[in-house]
Amino acid sequence: MNVVIAMAYLAVMAIADLIHREVSVRSLVVGSVAAMTTAGTMLARGGTSWEALAFGAVPGVVILAVAALTGGAGIGDGIVLLQMDLFLSWNKVIFSFGLSLIVMALFSLALLLLKKGKKEMRLPYLPFLWLGCVGACIACG
Repeated sequence: MNVVIAMAYLAVMAIADLIHREVSVRSLVVGSVAAMTTAGTMLARGGTSWEALAFGAVPGVVILAVAALTGGAGIGDGIVLLQMDLFLSWNKVIFSFGLSLIVMALFSLALLLLKKGKKEMRLPYLPFLWLGCVGACIACG
């Protein structure tokens, strides 16, 4: 059930990111409350551990650091990645993150090769994270 909620939420966020090139603070707050509730329930039932949550938070922390230090990523992207850690298992989050970066790199390369994009072009990240999560859920079960 957590996977369905996470994928639906991420799909909505990805569409908003595609259309508006940003995500609303209200959506982030709602997602954070839902994610923290889910994580609390999983912790109480023994479905996860604090260590697993900390390990799964690494991609979100990395994106937040990149956003803060270079502006090369959005803060909302990092927050959504942290939320995914609270919904999904750490291995799905790590796999999703890696796969999203690979798909985004391949898409960027295709844009450059087709002369449809420029080196400075900014792409919305959440659609790629959604694709990464779909791939992770298929690969990790």
